Amino acid sequence: MVKNKSQTDYLVAIIGRPNVGKSTLFNKLIGQPTAIATNIPGTTRDILYSNISWNKKDFTLADTAGIEMDNKSSLGQDIFMQTQQAVDDADLIIFMTDAREGLQIDDRRSAELIRKMDKPVILVVNKSEGTKYDDSAHEFHKLGLGDPLLISAIAGKGLGDLLDDIVHQLNSIKKPKISIQVEDPDKTRVKIAILGRPNTGKSTLFNKLIGSKRSLVSNEAGTTRDTVNAIIDTEDMDIELIDTAGLRRRGKIEQGIEKFSSLRLIRALKEADIALLLLEAPEGVIAQDMHIAQIILEEAKGFIFIINKWDAIEKDGKTTAEYDRYLDSKFAFVKWAPHLYVSALTGQRTDKIINLIKETWQSLNTKIPSKRLNTIIGDAYITNPPKGKKKPPKIYFASMNNLNPPTIKLKVNYPEEIHFSYLRYLENKIRQEFPLPGAPIKWQLIKSSTK
Repeated sequence: MVKNKSQTDYLVAIIGRPNVGKSTLFNKLIGQPTAIATNIPGTTRDILYSNISWNKKDFTLADTAGIEMDNKSSLGQDIFMQTQQAVDDADLIIFMTDAREGLQIDDRRSAELIRKMDKPVILVVNKSEGTKYDDSAHEFHKLGLGDPLLISAIAGKGLGDLLDDIVHQLNSIKKPKISIQVEDPDKTRVKIAILGRPNTGKSTLFNKLIGSKRSLVSNEAGTTRDTVNAIIDTEDMDIELIDTAGLRRRGKIEQGIEKFSSLRLIRALKEADIALLLLEAPEGVIAQDMHIAQIILEEAKGFIFIINKWDAIEKDGKTTAEYDRYLDSKFAFVKWAPHLYVSALTGQRTDKIINLIKETWQSLNTKIPSKRLNTIIGDAYITNPPKGKKKPPKIYFASMNNLNPPTIKLKVNYPEEIHFSYLRYLENKIRQEFPLPGAPIKWQLIKSSTK
């Protein structure tokens, strides 16, 4: 079963032309900057959802992309269809206009569509700071959507009245009683970040896994700019998927919106337990793929390589093994991360991703008994003791106290003399017996009082 991150009985959708302040209103109402809000038209492309409670009423708020009636591009049509889907699903519509620009032709055309849907509507006139726009409210009466409510999303003007009106309208809606599945507090929640450079198929994979078109898919690079979440409910765990914007090369990141999207990607990774790094099979590994892999490694997250567009590769009986060796040569520092070859477009082998996530989660939470851990490290030490630049360091004891990721604490007389290459040597010895596929191993060097 797939659930939205915020699931309530009521859905309220904010719609309107680009740049009328929908994302600003969304952020203000939910109390945190989830949607990217700028004065650049077309910033919001994916639909974002968040749960709100006001006067003991819970509802889900949706921030939608701006409606552009004359945008005939493939991407523009996809955006319009996605917004239309959100409106179809909504119980209440907040139709937003702009006091500064006045009534526009797209406002009129959108209002015609809304009236045909026969759904409750709250007409909002944004950017009406002060009192100079009070007399302009009558202009928006022409839309035939009721009395307009003057607000300023950025200043917070009228938002309490708007929330009161939302609750009043929702209370008048009679919804059939449904059985609500209560989330099991004892059930494990695993967060998965889908990462990769632009146009590798992240949103296509996201949509395939959750079974619905939640994240916008286009062959235009950089389509996804916000992170989008959905939950896959499996028998033994809830898997929360996070679709993120493609991370461009540092020199290619535009100031402003693109940079903010990249920072959001990093934040999504920090919140995740496991990262799926999508590679594009026909193009192979490029520097940006390795850069993203390094970021995942630095954050010590569970790591799975998803090689997408595998259907576009000509194959024989040796192709997969050869590509495995190719990836190991490119990502020598993360050979413990499993590889899965898929086609997100056709669904080929995407059903294996969930099991791979579960196996990686098990690796992240595997504790190696101290007795066995000290035997492995002791044997490795005797075979190849660390040299040290000034003094030969001695390892006295090893223990694994923290999991997700597995963290090994070493008591050493001179921690500063242990080179990272020696830790890699110890890790290789440990993985010979405990492979821990998909799980990084962290090290903590503790100075021992024993000399």
